[in-house]
Amino acid sequence: MMRKSRQKSEGNKGFTLIEVIIVVAIFATLLGIMIPSLNSVLGFHVRRTTESICSALDRTKSEAMNRLVAEVKISYVAGDGYYITYYLDRGKDGGSDENVREDQAEKIAPAKTRISYTDDNGTVHNMWEAGNTSLILTYNRATGGFRQIQTETIGQEQILDQLNQGKDVAFHDSGSYCSSMTILGGGSQKSIQLNKDAGTYKVVNEQPGN
Repeated sequence: MMRKSRQKSEGNKGFTLIEVIIVVAIFATLLGIMIPSLNSVLGFHVRRTTESICSALDRTKSEAMNRLVAEVKISYVAGDGYYITYYLDRGKDGGSDENVREDQAEKIAPAKTRISYTDDNGTVHNMWEAGNTSLILTYNRATGGFRQIQTETIGQEQILDQLNQGKDVAFHDSGSYCSSMTILGGGSQKSIQLNKDAGTYKVVNEQPGN
């Protein structure tokens, strides 16, 4: 009876110190592989997002020089990610009365990416902290420079009403300009610095936290 009890006790003994060390070593190795891989993926999102925003600025400027209205909206949808939407004057297309049409939103980054913008007063706006928020940019057709940040996009009815009254298109200027946008993720950070007078930009690689 005592022999059976001893065998049962020996069969239920816990992990040895060597087994624990082996498990911890395997876990540490896997973690060491996963973290750089995750950072690499997030870093790729930063590069792709930066390229998408720059491409959107180029397209918007080109359209703004040839149309009544060309606006780009960068939006953050809480828990989902970031989207780019174009609002373009299409009044010249086929004689349509629909002067401004909203293009389908294009997703440019997942929610884990961090996008913020800084206005010319030095205020930093973290888009992911404000829930569903957006940044609307457009260009001054006369000068080629950036207009002020827009508080809202221009709708079709507003355009038609202003044109019928012989007025210039009235944009929704906020009173401040966007001076830069920062994209952060996976230990990678890029800044798009805007020149409001020239309507140009440059991309700068930065160290996270700067």
